Amino acid sequence: MNKALFKEYHPLVLFSYYFVMLLIVMSTTNPVILSICFFGSLFLQLVHLKEKKKKSVFYPLFFLAIITITNPLFVHRGATILFFLFNKPITKEAFIYGFFMGMMIATVIYCFQNLQAAIDSEHFFYLFGKRFPKATLILALVFRFIPLLQNYYRELNQVQTTVQQMPKQRFSDRAFYGLDLFGQLFSWSLENAMDTADSMKARGYGMMTRSSRLSYRLSKTDMLLLILFLLSGIFFIVGMVNGRYQFNYYPYYDHSYLLVQQYWLNYLVVFILAFLPLFNRVGEVIAWTILKSRI
Repeated sequence: MNKALFKEYHPLVLFSYYFVMLLIVMSTTNPVILSICFFGSLFLQLVHLKEKKKKSVFYPLFFLAIITITNPLFVHRGATILFFLFNKPITKEAFIYGFFMGMMIATVIYCFQNLQAAIDSEHFFYLFGKRFPKATLILALVFRFIPLLQNYYRELNQVQTTVQQMPKQRFSDRAFYGLDLFGQLFSWSLENAMDTADSMKARGYGMMTRSSRLSYRLSKTDMLLLILFLLSGIFFIVGMVNGRYQFNYYPYYDHSYLLVQQYWLNYLVVFILAFLPLFNRVGEVIAWTILKSRI
């Protein structure tokens, strides 16, 4: 059973799916749409989760909490006043709006994390290496550089802690220690970037059209999924233009139940699209269980 969801499909199918998902998330402030995409991407991230990457789930939730708390401090619109802080009204609508804006940012982060888990640098080179070699190289280096930087930071921190063997209880000691680590990380990153650039230049990258060692063929399932994603994106855009996802937060927030009841088909399409990788996983688990029972 494939542990990486959707990774058995064509890279163009994977990229099209996450492109449509990001388009939906960043095009509307509808709380129902944001909630569906948020839980779909969160559950998919939990499936991809490994023991060493548990913190990656909590970082987007941290942004969600920060935006929820800080938005009422700067935005004082809304008719339902909860209390006053420094003679400024703190409204219920500002809390709700900040919560769903934080949910939007968290969903975008989860989508990019899932995209990184499904599409590696070789897929990017296969899709865009011929037409956009420099931009593809930059994206591949970014996706590769962040995990390397995190791993090197952990190794460097462990070495420095072992060598010094002294507690850094004062703020000044911790500040100098952090600046020292930052300087070493910065110098290592510059050195690594120069080595990578020299290596790619020596191999003649970008001088001519280069072929990829990977070869993919669009199967019938891939074509079906591409058509499904394309029609879902068009269906969403048409519904957005017609105002079927419009939701007002100020001065009073609308009732989402009436929108779902009136345009239930639009929300059903988004729900199926957001949870499609999980449906795929459930189907794989059921098929795998049946095959094991027959052994």
